[in-house]
Amino acid sequence: MTSKLNIRRATISMCEVAVCAALLCVLLPLSVPTPLNIGFTLQVLMVLLTALVLRPWQALAAQTIYTLLGIAGLPVFAGYQSGFGVITGPTGGFILGFLLASFCVSLLKGSIDSKGAIVRYIAVAIVIGIPCIYLPGVLGFMLVTGRDFGTAFLLVAATFIPIDLLKCVIAALLAVPVNKALQRVQ
Repeated sequence: MTSKLNIRRATISMCEVAVCAALLCVLLPLSVPTPLNIGFTLQVLMVLLTALVLRPWQALAAQTIYTLLGIAGLPVFAGYQSGFGVITGPTGGFILGFLLASFCVSLLKGSIDSKGAIVRYIAVAIVIGIPCIYLPGVLGFMLVTGRDFGTAFLLVAATFIPIDLLKCVIAALLAVPVNKALQRVQ
């Protein structure tokens, strides 16, 4: 009986990773232009939602699958780009930051069963997730463009902070009911 239960858990776990990797591949390339000429994407929202729903190794696996598919040539990066050149380009550090954030946020999110899960999820997404995404992104931009930290931060991060904070809240609000539903399945 234990063997069948382990097989069921492993199958559910693989399905969770596959579904999240597929969602990342479908939703992360989307970019909606805004009047300020800054594209609105679902990248931060989906990376954090995946991290808040999956266990650490699963979140990292889903994000790694997404990244490897993009490097291999599937147009899954922002603006439907692909290839290793995107990783080594001016905004490639953000993709590496997605890997870091997915693992760290998932590792530190805590249990869904404890009180204040939404508040804790929001806090972890903001305090851990945003810096894990922004820091490699800004450093990568600095490395590629030769800009100083302040200029790089202003160009590729500062304008996104308000909307990314909102995405953290939305990710947390979505993650709690999804986690409760997944607990019932398992």
